[in-house]
Order: sequence, then C-alpha cells, then structure tokens
Amino acid sequence: MILSPQSQLLERNLSLFEQGKWAFVNPSDAYFLDALSAQEVTVVHQYFDVFSESVRVIPSISLDSRDVGELGFEVTQKAGNHTHIFAPFVTLAGEFTDIMLFLPKAKTHFQMLLNMAASMVGQQGRIHVVGENKGGIKSAAKLMQQYGTPQKIDSARHCSLVTVVVEQEHTPFNPSSWVDVSEYTVDDVKWNVASMPGVFSHKELDAGSELLLQKHATSLRGNVLDFACGAGVIASYLMLKYPHLTLYLSDISALALYCSALTLAENKLSATLFAADGLHGVSQKFQHIITNPPFHTGIKTDYTITKRFISDAKKQLTSKGTLQMVANRFLPYPGLLAEEFTTVYTKAQTSQFSVYEASV
Repeated sequence: MILSPQSQLLERNLSLFEQGKWAFVNPSDAYFLDALSAQEVTVVHQYFDVFSESVRVIPSISLDSRDVGELGFEVTQKAGNHTHIFAPFVTLAGEFTDIMLFLPKAKTHFQMLLNMAASMVGQQGRIHVVGENKGGIKSAAKLMQQYGTPQKIDSARHCSLVTVVVEQEHTPFNPSSWVDVSEYTVDDVKWNVASMPGVFSHKELDAGSELLLQKHATSLRGNVLDFACGAGVIASYLMLKYPHLTLYLSDISALALYCSALTLAENKLSATLFAADGLHGVSQKFQHIITNPPFHTGIKTDYTITKRFISDAKKQLTSKGTLQMVANRFLPYPGLLAEEFTTVYTKAQTSQFSVYEASV
C-alpha cells in the first residue's frame, strides 16, 4: 500500500474532512480513503484502474456504444461507507459542501473539472485542489480565481493543497458544451471525431495515429481491438474503411470511452467498449490488436508497463493474429516485441514515429 504524494499531503490534514458532505474526484490512489472509512463520501473516478482497485470486485466493464448517450454512463459500487462512481462526468448539482479535486495533467481538463465541481457544491461550497508542484498547481490556483479567492492550505511532499469558496456566478456544468467534433480525412476516408478535454489528442489528429492509419496492414479480418482507443479515431476509421470487421475499443479512461461512443454515433457506427486497466479482465480473443499506446509520452528506462502490455496482447490474439502499433522511434519496441512474437516488421518510419507489425 503506497500512498501517492498527494494523498500523503491530505493525510496531514484529516481534520479538514471532519465536517461537510464530501466528494472526491480522480483520487491518485485507492488507499487514502481508508483513513476516512467511518465517513460517508462519494468518489468520482474517470480512470478505471483506481476505481477497480478501490472497489476490488470489478476487473473490467463492457458497454454497448449505443447505450452511451449524451448523458454519459456510470457504474456505481458501494465499498463500506464510500460510494464509488466510474463515469466520464457527474451532474449532481448542489449535492455536496466540499469537493476534493486531484489536479489532472491537462489545463483544459482541469477547467472542465472545476466547472463540474462548482456545480456539485453550488454557491458558498468549497472546492479543494491537490496536486504536485511540478504538475502546475500554481497556475491551477489562478484558474480557480474565476470562482472566488483561492487560499493555500498546506504544502508538503512537493505538493500543494489550495481551497476556494465558490462566490462568483458561473456557468452551470453542461457536458455537451465541452465536446468538440472535428472532421478528419485520411486517404479516401472522411469521418467525424468527438473529443473532450483530458482525452488524448483533443481537437487534433495525432501524427502517430495518422501514420498508423496510412500504413497499417490491410489484410484485416474478424475481431479487431483498438487498444487505448482515446476518442475512437482508429476504430471508427477502420469500420468505415472495412465494414466487414467487428471492432472492440478499450481504454482506462471513462472520458475516452464516452468520446468513442459519441464518435461512433457521429459516423452511424456501433461497437463494444471495454473499460479496463490494460488488458486485465478482458476475456475476448482478437484476430488483430491495433494501437497507438500511451507509453511513449516521455523517455523512461522502466518498460514494465510496456512489456506487460505486449505479453498480454499476445495472449489475447488468436492463432496467426497480429499486433499493429505506432510508437516514438526512440523507444526499443522491436526488441521488446521480438521477446514475445515470432516475426516483427517495421512497416513505416518517419523522423518521429515507427509503425510495427508483430505476428504470433
């Protein structure tokens, strides 16, 4: 049980939680809330890994994209006094006195969560934000000024805790107002993609994904998984180009799955969506897995997550199945893929990206 630095900071301030009706949004680990086991709290998770670890009984979730409307979806599970909700957003207007918001990476994602939190507490409610100093907590405090006067409550473990009382009038949270729909064209396919702040490549077609769509192996058949699907860019393109395929989409992010459902609907398509931590809990077998995986955002020498994904991907593939992926050129994917797969080809390369095809 390892508490994140943010949770360690909150552990120093347990008296803060003794009064009020609390909700937590995107806790950075599943363990801090054990310190509040006697209190009734609501926990909103946009990320499946911490949700699954918190409730300990749901290894993955399967959704039909047609069941995900504009109001999103939610999976609720009680664990003791705590109600855990896995959802892209919640519209629980005025139901809480206090929200603890864990600072996300993207500034626009934070702005959206602030808007949601302000609606959840209403006027004179309190929004608390905890985040790492290097993660932009100082600039976050500036964004909080539109709701009231932020106050720094504490700082430790290279993190800060900032609170604002909602005093200013603000626009009520409306999820659809945060959705962007863009039209993309690759080769002979033109299609619409819906995205929101906090989803990979929001409002733009990522150069890596575009290269993968241009250079993927065209001999696709049967069941295909778009792993780490983001806004559903790859899956929707493949379904339009190859109508005979059956697509599945997986992601750890509820926002991504919600946007994927919107993207599929925009293009009059439908598919099965999986919420999962990697491929854990996904029992379906696939002829092909195609992915622009989220492992190449920084230069790290620890490839544990990448190795686990490659190993798990091999287990999910049928005989003669393939894994097709795009990755930054500086990452040692050919060697990692060769440890698990019989043949590995480099299908295409630019100054930044490589497209690989690995066969069982």
